[in-house]
Amino acid sequence: MKKASLILAFLMMLVACNDGKIKELKKDEPKTEKHIETYPNGQVKIRGNLVKGIRQGKWEAFYENGVKWSESNYLFGKRNGIYKVFYPNGRLKIHGVYENETKVDVWFFYRENGQFEKEVNFNKKAND
Repeated sequence: MKKASLILAFLMMLVACNDGKIKELKKDEPKTEKHIETYPNGQVKIRGNLVKGIRQGKWEAFYENGVKWSESNYLFGKRNGIYKVFYPNGRLKIHGVYENETKVDVWFFYRENGQFEKEVNFNKKAND
């Protein structure tokens, strides 16, 4: 009976300390938080997820008028995956891929009117 009373008292203390929410604490649990920066007018400037303070997953940046400026993917704080940059009119400007913060494969560049401009192969070596 004494043991049951101690357990009950402990559980009541947990509930009181957590506003009625019981959460199991794990020592190595990653802390993920949404990061959002805004312009003075309230529009979102940058948004993405931080895991233990490091960029992770999809990150987006926007012009002050709300049009998307760029889109990147991060893995452990480094750009990895598809990368896009847009003109203020919303049209695609640059499309490429990063691996561990390094540009790889063929990147495509477009004019503001949407017309294809050029491509650059970042896998070629200087002697090719």
